[in-house]
Amino acid sequence: MSILTAVGEELDSNKILKVGYDLATTYDEELAVLHVIPKEDFNDHKAALEGTPASDSFTISREAQSAAEIARQAVHESLDEYDSDRIETKGQVGDPTDKILAEAEQENPRFLVIGGKQRSPVGKAIFGSTAQSVLLNASCPVVLASKQ
Repeated sequence: MSILTAVGEELDSNKILKVGYDLATTYDEELAVLHVIPKEDFNDHKAALEGTPASDSFTISREAQSAAEIARQAVHESLDEYDSDRIETKGQVGDPTDKILAEAEQENPRFLVIGGKQRSPVGKAIFGSTAQSVLLNASCPVVLASKQ
């Protein structure tokens, strides 16, 4: 088993990662840190590189590596001291909700730790919420940590 923590692009994932790492050390589990780059962002990045030499090497697998690097950077920025052997960073490209749920299905973590933005109920209904969708559809226990 492991603890799966999903982090966003903003490097304000401090509390989320601290909660995930605390759970991992408490239960003597590995901490898997996942960052998902939305497919739309990948398409925008690819379009911006169109016609440049870099466009040929810009692939989904390369963008997934970039997502894993964002996860690594979030760990480095968020945790003062940590056992790097306990942490694995992962990156995906696609719909964040779908990718987080798929990773949770594959990993079968003890806990899935996610962060939630504070929004009004109307805001959630209009704009949707990755955290809300994950909470409703995950097949494992979910810990919702505020990003602050």
